[in-house]
Amino acid sequence: MLQRLLLILSAILHPILVTTYIFIVIFSSNSFVAFLPVRLKVMLTVFVAINTVFLPLLLIVLLHRLKVIHDYTLKVSRERVFPLAISILPYLFTIFLFTKLQVPFVLIKILQAGIYTLMVSAAISYFWKISLHLTGMGGIAAFLLVSALQGNQAAIPTFILCIMLSGLLASARLIKGDHNPVQVYTGFLTGFTIVFFIFFQ
Repeated sequence: MLQRLLLILSAILHPILVTTYIFIVIFSSNSFVAFLPVRLKVMLTVFVAINTVFLPLLLIVLLHRLKVIHDYTLKVSRERVFPLAISILPYLFTIFLFTKLQVPFVLIKILQAGIYTLMVSAAISYFWKISLHLTGMGGIAAFLLVSALQGNQAAIPTFILCIMLSGLLASARLIKGDHNPVQVYTGFLTGFTIVFFIFFQ
């Protein structure tokens, strides 16, 4: 039962979902982009989900079929490098399209943060195994904290919830034996630092 709960938690908070979650959060907030037409917000979120979730998943399946990676969960650190690096391409395409659509720049910055996080994670993974799950949660936490510091008080409860979920997720990764404490803490701090400095300007 515990193992199933840990698996569900890791799936719901999978790093590949982070960018889509941030779009949902910002569109549900009281920020100026939340006042975009509902149809446009839905369209943008769906497009982001396709490009940052489904396309990278298809790439991972393809790489597995080609024997470039041997495990869908990417347990071997160096096997993460190519999937992380190639996942940048759909992000770049999304930025290109968003620029053409002239969407608010903050939405493009979210995608830029995703690219920088992927790049740093890929570089670290070549030498050492980092917790990508906690990297993603660190990024969400930083985005929410900056939003709160910039006057969005509604982001505070969500930030607290994010920290709690990060703690649960870190415990899940440790219990499952996927990571050690240093890998978990480093993952969270990496994602948090990258996103914080991108948005806190």
